[in-house]
Amino acid sequence: MPTSSLGSLRRIALLSAVLSAALITTAWCAEPDWVFLDENADSSFYYDQSGSKKPHDVTVRVRTRVVYTEQGKAEALKILDAAKKFHGLSESRYLHELNCKKEQSRLLESSHLDKDGATLALTDLSKVTSWEDIPPEVRLSLVFEEVCNSTKK
Repeated sequence: MPTSSLGSLRRIALLSAVLSAALITTAWCAEPDWVFLDENADSSFYYDQSGSKKPHDVTVRVRTRVVYTEQGKAEALKILDAAKKFHGLSESRYLHELNCKKEQSRLLESSHLDKDGATLALTDLSKVTSWEDIPPEVRLSLVFEEVCNSTKK
């Protein structure tokens, strides 16, 4: 094998190793920082503090997490049509976009996970949802207060 080809292969191998290390480091840094907001008989509710950035213009994307009790899981399974793939349901995560100026939100994505964190289902909702007002009695209003009002300080 010519020397230049061998040198090229070594550079490619080194570049691959560097990229792999960078991806692993990025994955570690991307861990959610779940902040507890609310609890009831059905579930506990959190938002990802590390994933929400200051609003660009007036909008911000934020992840929320619902961890079910047994009672809450039973209710969620009724909504999810109790499909076999949801039998191990433990939590649901949602990606919302908030409009801090208009006090509105839209759901972009939902995912349902088992107790080990494996994804049971992932749904992209970004093309089928529209902006809605955030009523004060819903859990998302707690997220709105944390994320949007903290950026006004």
